[in-house]
Amino acid sequence: MNATVVDQAQKLRELVGTKQDVRVVSVSSGKGGVGKSTISVNLAVALSRLGVRTLVVDADFGLANVDVMLGVTSRYNFSHFLQGEKELHEIIQQGHEGVRFISGGSGVSDLLDMDNAQLESLLSGLSTLDAPIDFIILDTGAGINENILRTIFTSSETIVVTTTEPTAILDAYALVKTVTKRSSTHTIHVLLNKCENVKEARRIMDGFIDFVARHLGKKVNPLGIVMFDHSVPQSIKRQVPITVGSPNSETSKEITQIARAILDMKGGYKAPESILSRVFGRMRSDKK
Repeated sequence: MNATVVDQAQKLRELVGTKQDVRVVSVSSGKGGVGKSTISVNLAVALSRLGVRTLVVDADFGLANVDVMLGVTSRYNFSHFLQGEKELHEIIQQGHEGVRFISGGSGVSDLLDMDNAQLESLLSGLSTLDAPIDFIILDTGAGINENILRTIFTSSETIVVTTTEPTAILDAYALVKTVTKRSSTHTIHVLLNKCENVKEARRIMDGFIDFVARHLGKKVNPLGIVMFDHSVPQSIKRQVPITVGSPNSETSKEITQIARAILDMKGGYKAPESILSRVFGRMRSDKK
């Protein structure tokens, strides 16, 4: 990260200065079309069913679609809150399975630029929500640009979604390389989506992890494999996540397994503290 972003992050830490319990994970991809947002939404549903109070922030600038996938059309986004036009509870919507979400728009990129008054308003709004938040998913845009990288670094860990296609793998590597160059300590998980052959997918996953380790000196975590399912596109058209419409399908089981894997990491794994976890963590301390 550049010095300006680092300085802004430090300022927020000093302003908040509270112990955090909220886990903030960004979901990103090197290219579009790999199912990143579908994974974000269904992962949120799976976590919710496991008793984890989850909030999805749609940070896909210009192509926000999490609200549509959750069967809700949202009129407001984070920028309405930051500009003082709406209260926090007014921009948080609720979709299937009680999953809460915020349509991000350009407002997400302004999180690091919050002044003291905006920060206090955010903390106050969070402390008055009906239920605390345990887990935040940031659904970033696809590709590599400064807005996407900025969003990634407001989280403490990133799930890189890719498919087994050579171009997708190359773009995923480019994303991992760029993130690692900016911050060698940023935690990265890899998820293979739309796989057609389990054996091939495992071979590609192992090869990717080994290649990253050898060429970047970076250890990435193999999060899981989701097989191709013809019913997923249909579920998107119906605006009903597959984990809701077909909870007993293999895809739903695979995503639930991935959700469990993420939660299991908390025992023997401690993610670096993030800016957003500091901000959102204040809510939990206020509730006690």
